[in-house]
Amino acid sequence: MNLNPHLFRSVPALILPAMLCLLIATASIADDKPQIAFAPGASSATLKGDIQGMDRDIYPVTAKAGQTMRVKVSNKLKLVLFHIQLPGKEVAYLPKAGEEDDATEWEGTLPVSGTYKIIVGAMRGKDTRYALDVRITN
Repeated sequence: MNLNPHLFRSVPALILPAMLCLLIATASIADDKPQIAFAPGASSATLKGDIQGMDRDIYPVTAKAGQTMRVKVSNKLKLVLFHIQLPGKEVAYLPKAGEEDDATEWEGTLPVSGTYKIIVGAMRGKDTRYALDVRITN
């Protein structure tokens, strides 16, 4: 079997662009946070976070269909927003809390039981601190 030596010389040239593409694809990092848990007897929690550039923080919260959830995010620069992902769905969001909505406040009745994901991000890639208020009531 006669192998072309030029083929083996081109392998490093192919690996470098592939690694560069992988680096670019992972530049926006999602930081999964622990499950939101309310203190005993409480129906709300306030979480504080810090977004770096285009990163996102993801907060899972478990709730039942028919419960009312209220989510609000605030920060000094008014540059932080969120999306609320439906349980078990990668690209399905609650109405008025989707990727196109840039929500800073949302309240509504939950359509299904399960673990929702509150995805917090910053507009324009600014580094910023925020407070996330989450309330779930029956």
